Amino acid sequence: MSENKTCGNGHIYSASEKECPYCPSKTVVEGATVAESNTENNETIQDKTEIISEQASDRTVIHQADPESTSQSSEPLTGRKLVGWLVSYSWNKEGQDYQLREGKTLIGAGSECDITVGDSEVSAHHSTILYRGGVFRIKDEFSTNGTIINGEEIVDQTEMKDGDKITVGKTEFLFRSI
Repeated sequence: MSENKTCGNGHIYSASEKECPYCPSKTVVEGATVAESNTENNETIQDKTEIISEQASDRTVIHQADPESTSQSSEPLTGRKLVGWLVSYSWNKEGQDYQLREGKTLIGAGSECDITVGDSEVSAHHSTILYRGGVFRIKDEFSTNGTIINGEEIVDQTEMKDGDKITVGKTEFLFRSI
């Protein structure tokens, strides 16, 4: 019967190993060393994790934080021009606004939607807003409870106008274009 050792973290490993294989002292990811806290001069190096692409969502790369960059942008870089907003007071009395950008904006309860609505009467993929050629259009995506504009349920793709009231489930939005 072979002898085992136990490391400081409680991992059990073979006594023939020099150190615990489950507690490496450094982790290397694509040639970059993951920084650890330096106990000699009591400093910690900050790292961030970045998802490389949607296709390889299980791959991460560790980057050392750039001490020179102190400004943080609160707006995501989407590459699409901002063309309008949806504003809702249904669930937050102070109001919640959602940006509409060029192209397609998916509204629904699903996490993959551009605008995620936490309403039990909203379908996973409830409706789509399309902005193309200076015109906004909305289309119901065969949702269970339908999409309503200014009190009327839409059947086909419908053109939207500034100030329209859009209702999905129990959530009401006010549409504003730029």
